[in-house]
Amino acid sequence: MSNYPNLREFYEKVPILIGENDRAALLRKAEEDEALESSTHWLIAMEGSEKQRDVYHWKVLIYPSQTKSVHCYKSPYYTSQHFASIYDAIDYSNELSQKAQEDLLSTIEQQHSLQREA
Repeated sequence: MSNYPNLREFYEKVPILIGENDRAALLRKAEEDEALESSTHWLIAMEGSEKQRDVYHWKVLIYPSQTKSVHCYKSPYYTSQHFASIYDAIDYSNELSQKAQEDLLSTIEQQHSLQREA
């Protein structure tokens, strides 16, 4: 099984510049992974996987990136639980994009991962 995204059903948004608060949280995490230190942007994407024939589940992922390259596909900063609806995944990815633009992504990472896993 590959640790890379399913690029067949992989839809990414325009990278968002990492704000100061989120950058500080990312640097704390960079102690475990040096590749994160050079990250300047967030890449928010949706990945679909086929559960049954023509039935997809979606998850929203956030990758630290640079403006033109993602170097952490194996270890996303955040991965949501699966959504049965692409529309729910789109709504959630828009919510995360808004939080990233407000420099609040690091504050919701723990909150949302706990809520989505419940």
